[in-house]
Amino acid sequence: MKNLLNNMEKIKKNLGDSNDAAVILNYINFVGEAEVLDLVSRFRVNKFVGRWEQVLTSISTGLLGSGILYSSVNATYSLQSDGNIKVVNAAYDQNFEKTCIEGSSRARSILVPTCRTVTFNNSMFEGNYWIIYISQDFTTFIVSSPIIVGSIDISSNFGMYVLTKDREKFWNSSEPQNVFNALKKYGFTQFWNFPVNSGKSFTLTDCSTKKKKSSRRKIRNKH
Repeated sequence: MKNLLNNMEKIKKNLGDSNDAAVILNYINFVGEAEVLDLVSRFRVNKFVGRWEQVLTSISTGLLGSGILYSSVNATYSLQSDGNIKVVNAAYDQNFEKTCIEGSSRARSILVPTCRTVTFNNSMFEGNYWIIYISQDFTTFIVSSPIIVGSIDISSNFGMYVLTKDREKFWNSSEPQNVFNALKKYGFTQFWNFPVNSGKSFTLTDCSTKKKKSSRRKIRNKH
C-alpha cells in the first residue's frame, strides 16, 4: 500500500495546475487512490479499442445522451494518429430508426488514461468519461458520466454506462454481480442513476449496416 500511495503522490505532483488536473483530482477522490492506481496499471489502449455493447445505463443519461429509450446500443473505438480515440456510437431509437454519432475521446493526462473526456461532432461540449471499473479480463467496464462545471464537481455519479464485449456472455457469467457491486459502491442507487437494462432489438453491427428485417418488437433482456 505504501508503494501505491507513493505512486499516487508522483502522479499528483506531475499533473500541474490545469483544469484537467483539477478534474483528475475529482476523479481520484471519487474512485479512490488505490482503485485508480489499479485501473491505470491494467488499462491498455489495445484492449480499449474495438466494438463494445451497452448492457446497462441510467435514466439520467437521457439528459446528455441516449438514455434508456434506445436499443442495441454499441460503441466502436479506434486509435487516431494523435493518440486520441475515435468514437462511433450506434443504436436504434424509440421508433426503431438507426442513429449514429461520431466523436473523439482524450485522456486528461497520459498519467491517468482512465480519466477521459468525450466530444461529439454535433456538439462543442466536452463531456467527462470516467472509467471506474474494469473486469479482470478487460471484457467489461463501467463509465461514470459526472457533472462538472469548470473544476467544480457537481455530481460524480450523475449517470453511468456499462459496456461489454459480448452481451450474451456477460449475462451468462458471474460478471453482472461484480458490476452491480461496483455500482452500489459508487452510489448508483438513486432513481436517476440506478442501473437500467439496455436491451437489444435488431442486430446492429455498425453505422453502415442496414437493419435486418424482423417482425419482432423491441426485445427486453430477461436479466
